[in-house]
Amino acid sequence: MNIKQMKTAIHTFRNADVSIIKDDAMRAKAQQLQAKQKGFTLLELLVVITLLATLATAALVAYNGIGDTASDTAAANNLISAQSTLNNYRAIESGYPDQWDNIANASGTDTNGMATLRADETSAFFGQWVVADAGTPGSVWNAVADSMAAVGIEEIQSLNNGATFEVGYVPNLALNESYPLTDETNGRGSELELWSGDTSGALFDGASVTTAALSIVPSNGDGGCLAGGVSIAAAFDTSITDENQRLNLINDSLDDDDCALVIAVGYGKDVPGSTVGDKVEITQVPTLGTNNINPANNYARAIALFHVGTADDGAAIVATDIFKKARLIGIVGPEGRTRDEVIAAANNQG
Repeated sequence: MNIKQMKTAIHTFRNADVSIIKDDAMRAKAQQLQAKQKGFTLLELLVVITLLATLATAALVAYNGIGDTASDTAAANNLISAQSTLNNYRAIESGYPDQWDNIANASGTDTNGMATLRADETSAFFGQWVVADAGTPGSVWNAVADSMAAVGIEEIQSLNNGATFEVGYVPNLALNESYPLTDETNGRGSELELWSGDTSGALFDGASVTTAALSIVPSNGDGGCLAGGVSIAAAFDTSITDENQRLNLINDSLDDDDCALVIAVGYGKDVPGSTVGDKVEITQVPTLGTNNINPANNYARAIALFHVGTADDGAAIVATDIFKKARLIGIVGPEGRTRDEVIAAANNQG
């Protein structure tokens, strides 16, 4: 160390905040040396260098975990922003924007496509409702389609189970039909039209389909739940939900022992395009990367939860149980966490 470096070290030391040193004796020595007006002895200079190293280590310890905390803090803020934007849109437009993201494949076959994009945490929380009678008038599927259409939602951006992705793809963009890195041969993103208004049933990529799927929050009610004769109790990873505790936590109106059909759709890239020309135009949608989910690797958007029907005491949901208008009951992150849970996680990491 030359003379200039020594002077720089001494100047840095005299301006340092030594209060972060936890050892009382070392802190007292540092304060004593900071107060010294004349030059340091060689021994004192060595002590100063040691103290500077201690201060640097203490600073690293103090800031450890800030990156993790920042991810969840940003996610919490983006959840608040998403909820506020949708509330404003609903108040002015009397409905919600269209073209949300389906986090299930359009056909319900759970290979490739969205199964590739979902993080493990997403697959553990959410599930899918797969029906084989989308073309049957009076079916539960068609009643749900009418319920969603009544609040402005008729098209859900979806992938098919054959969709694959090229190197460098961005998961949050992959459902868009114009995204160039979703393999066109095997199925780019397209609209799943829930109900065409006639006996042709649902349409995917403009073609009639009778078997179709929507992403949901699983419901197990009082020991098992069916909607239109199809189980809605299992998550994508096939784990079975424990009654409706996760739903009850999101919205207290959902009882533990009832069967509730809750459609879960991502607040994706195509939502803003559906608002062009409206009194309220949404210009962008938030990314919700968290400590556990990296948007570079997995789908990381806010997920809107629409409650469309309930059957009391664990009975199977039939068409007459479906609401005339879907009800937005909450916005959660890609792990299914509420805003409060994300904020708590950020604070616990800090």
